[in-house]
Amino acid sequence: MALPIARYRHYITSIFMLTLFSQGCVEPFEAATEDFESVLVIDALITNELKYQQINLNRTFRFEEEEAGGEVGATVRVLDDMQNEYVFVENNPGQYVSEAMFAAQPNVSYQLSITTTDDRTYLSDPVLLTKNTALGDLSAALQTNDQNVEGVAILVDTFDPEGESRYYRFEYEETYRIVAPFWSPQDLIIVSESPPIFNLVPKSQEEQVCYNTVNSVDIILGSTAAFTEDRLTRFPVRFLARDNYIIAHRYSILVKQFIISREAHTYYETLDELSGLESLFSENQPGFFAGNISQQDDSTEKVIGFFDVSYVSERRIFFDHEAFFPDDLIPAFPDDCRITTPLASELLSAVKFGTLKFFAGNDPADTSEGFYKMVPRICGDCTVLGSNVVPDFWIE
Repeated sequence: MALPIARYRHYITSIFMLTLFSQGCVEPFEAATEDFESVLVIDALITNELKYQQINLNRTFRFEEEEAGGEVGATVRVLDDMQNEYVFVENNPGQYVSEAMFAAQPNVSYQLSITTTDDRTYLSDPVLLTKNTALGDLSAALQTNDQNVEGVAILVDTFDPEGESRYYRFEYEETYRIVAPFWSPQDLIIVSESPPIFNLVPKSQEEQVCYNTVNSVDIILGSTAAFTEDRLTRFPVRFLARDNYIIAHRYSILVKQFIISREAHTYYETLDELSGLESLFSENQPGFFAGNISQQDDSTEKVIGFFDVSYVSERRIFFDHEAFFPDDLIPAFPDDCRITTPLASELLSAVKFGTLKFFAGNDPADTSEGFYKMVPRICGDCTVLGSNVVPDFWIE
């Protein structure tokens, strides 16, 4: 799976600002940008997976502006040295998907070709599929990080006995179970607004247990170039503090390992370094850096992106909070879930606009309280935080 274009936008905002700052001496920071240069941003990765491959195109945008939309109307193709052509069609603005499923093959050279609506053509260097080294082991272990925080580290082992891989990139997709702490099997509905009359009915959908899936946003790189053996052992790809709510119940993580070239590793490493705020305001600005894609009619035009052809493999694990912290209470829910007993007028508005959920009946001691105990919707309806559809891969 290619780096999502949203992830590139996060980095490119910083990098474009770097380009502005690097034009001369460091000046007092002003939020507005005066000299703006629109730069094409290319997120292009094809893999050995048989699937509809995806390429994303975007443009840089001014610091003070909202994100620009995707680069639309482009002609996007991948060519190989076997005279095959893979055409990509625009699925969403700036998102281009191959017309047919295909998988990158060993010993075949691939090249990305993009022509924009203003007749500018961009070509990548020819790229070969990387070595077919599979992800070895994926595990979770109790650890304390550099900030002295105790938690669970997600670790990978990988090994190429032939010593030809050397450069690795990792992504993960984490899924966790959400349990609404103040769930009720009943919903409060409005029977009449004037006068306010309410009724309790069985819930029409699952709202007690949900699942949420989140993709990694960081660039995670590993290298064995300085090692005598092409082996990564207990390499960390994720750390979860013991009080992180996403491991409160059941947690799963899918880790993908990409074998990448030395050039790709250098590109991603530089991209990662330049995205840090400490780089933005340092006195020695490195300026613009290029990938392996260039504009054919103007070699001086700046292009951000790298066309990568990678072998990818993956593994998934599950674990429960109590497996590592059997004596702990589960981590705190992301809301304090204050229980209220609103009077009729306030209750009418809350039910009508869905801001509160019924939790239990109430027998008020005086007229300052209503007849129902209510909680914020997030506390009684798990669909606020996730989906009530059980993922196909989920194992209890």
